[in-house]
Amino acid sequence: MVFSLIGIALGFVGFGYLKPSRRADIPVFVWWVCIALALVAFAIGISQSTVPSFAPRITAVGNAYDCLQIREGRDSYFEFRFVPDQGTTVELETEIALPNWGHPEVFDGRSLRVVYLDTVNRSLKNEAIDIEILSGAHAGFHDSVDARPFGKWMVIPLGGALLTFGIFGIKASKAEAPAVSRALSN
Repeated sequence: MVFSLIGIALGFVGFGYLKPSRRADIPVFVWWVCIALALVAFAIGISQSTVPSFAPRITAVGNAYDCLQIREGRDSYFEFRFVPDQGTTVELETEIALPNWGHPEVFDGRSLRVVYLDTVNRSLKNEAIDIEILSGAHAGFHDSVDARPFGKWMVIPLGGALLTFGIFGIKASKAEAPAVSRALSN
């Protein structure tokens, strides 16, 4: 949300720099394209990224046990115990939904390759950002989210800017349409 607000502010400032005569030259279709591109940018940014982080990334292979879905209002995430081949057991949390997470008889003991953020100072502690199932049912399943400081999340502010640009452009073209029709009729 914060990143989209930054984009909205930038879009508002950018739109303010366009002179009314320039705005009048832009067809309404272009403003609608801005809104459509904004929705696509939001969808990509939200579905393929998580909050950016400078935390160390740990890659480990091991077995997963006791997966639970935790619901907080409309949001939900998954929590499971990960026992790496080398190292100590770690409680991982992720927004990545694994196949058969709700069936412990299928999920428990699966071998996974996991990349997780080694930090507890986030909303999801030890957040798994890349998961690949290596054995059992659904072997070969792979899903990930981008947590790089300069990653896919950056399309979210772009979407905010495009959305603002499109909405204000449509409003401006509607406000200018009656003035133009009055001028033509005189």
